[in-house]
Amino acid sequence: MLIASQRTMQKTLLSVLSSKMFTNRLFSKVFDICEHYLNANKEINVYSISELLSPDEAVNIRFLQDSFITNVNYRFYVDKIHEAYFSRLIESATTQKDLDFIRDEQEKYVDTSQLLSIAHNSEELLKTEYENQKIITTGYPEIDKKLGCMQGGDFIILAGATGMGKTCMMINLVAAIANLGFKVDVFSLEMSLKQLQNRLICSQTRVDASKFRTRSFADYEIRVYEKYIKEKLPNLPIKICSEYNITVDRIRDMAKKSDSDIVFIDYLGLINGGNNKSTYDRISDISRELKLTAMEVNKPFFVLHQLNRAYADRQDKTPRLSDLRDSGKIEQDADAVCFVHRPAYYEPNKCSEWDLQFLIAKSRHTGGNTKVNLFYDAKTQTVKEKSL
Repeated sequence: MLIASQRTMQKTLLSVLSSKMFTNRLFSKVFDICEHYLNANKEINVYSISELLSPDEAVNIRFLQDSFITNVNYRFYVDKIHEAYFSRLIESATTQKDLDFIRDEQEKYVDTSQLLSIAHNSEELLKTEYENQKIITTGYPEIDKKLGCMQGGDFIILAGATGMGKTCMMINLVAAIANLGFKVDVFSLEMSLKQLQNRLICSQTRVDASKFRTRSFADYEIRVYEKYIKEKLPNLPIKICSEYNITVDRIRDMAKKSDSDIVFIDYLGLINGGNNKSTYDRISDISRELKLTAMEVNKPFFVLHQLNRAYADRQDKTPRLSDLRDSGKIEQDADAVCFVHRPAYYEPNKCSEWDLQFLIAKSRHTGGNTKVNLFYDAKTQTVKEKSL
C-alpha cells in the first residue's frame, strides 16, 4: 500500500507507522527507504526502492506491488500492525517507565488524516451518490420497500437456523435479481455448482427438487426442466465460484475483477482465515474484512450466516440480533441484518408449512423490526411474495 499509493496517502502511512513496528527485516528496511525518499521529496515506487536493496531483496520486493491493498481499507491493516506492535511492547514491559513509553508511542502514531471538513467533496454528492449510484433491487417489492434498495458497499447479513431456508431464500433472490438484468456472483462454500444449478432450476420451474436425487421426475417435469436449461439458464447473468476453501482476500480479488453488480456468499462461518485465533476473533475479523471489501469493490455483499442453537430453547422462537452465531461484531459491521424464519418448523399444528417470514431486524437506511410474509414451497425450493 505504501509503495503503490499516491503521495498524500504515503505521507499519512509514514506518519502513523514506523519501521520498528515490523518484525520482518525486509519490510522494516523498505519502510526506512520510503521514509528517506519522502523526506528527500523523491518518488516512492518499487523501482526506486529496488535501487537501495540487494539483488535478492529487490526480487522479493516486487510482489508487494502486486499485492497492493487499496486505500479504502488501509485503516484496518494499520490497526493490525499497531495491535501487534503494542502487544509486543506490553508483554515486555516491566516498569512504569516502560508503560509511559508505550503511552507516548500510542499518542505519537495516532492517525488524524481522517478528520475532514464537513464540506469535503460535498459538491460531488448529487453527481456521484444521487445520480450515478447503481440501485439494485431484489425482485421482491415488499422486501425492497422495507429493506431499501441495495447500493455498492452495503453489507447485508441473511441469517437463520438450520432448516429455515437460508440457502433457498438466497437462490430465489439470486434468480430474481438476475431476472432483472443485474449481474450476480455467488460464492457457495457449502454446495456444489450442480447442486446450486438444480435448486435454482427447480425453484424457477416449480419442479420437485427432491425428485432429482431419486430420479423420479415425471416425463412432463423432465421436459420443463430441460426447456429451462436450454432457453432460460444461459441468459441468466449469474456466475458461481467453483472454489470452496476460500479466503476473504480471494473473494475480494475476484469480486474486484468481475463485472458483477452484487455478491452473495454462503456462508460467513465457512470462509477460511485466522485459524490460530478463537472462533469469536476469527469471525469478527472476517465480518469486518467483508464489509471493507464491499466498500472497496463498491458492490453490495449479501452474506448468509448461522444462528446460535440456544435460541431454540426460548418460548418465543423468533430470531433476534443477539442470536447471531459466534460474534457480536457482525451486527456492528452489517448495514442490514435479516432473518428467515418458518413458524411451522416449531409449531406444525398451529402454523402453515407455506409461511416464511423475512424479518429485517436492523437496517441503517430504513430502520429495523419489520417483516415481510412470503410463500415457501419446500419441495420446489420456491419463495414468492404472497401477493404474486
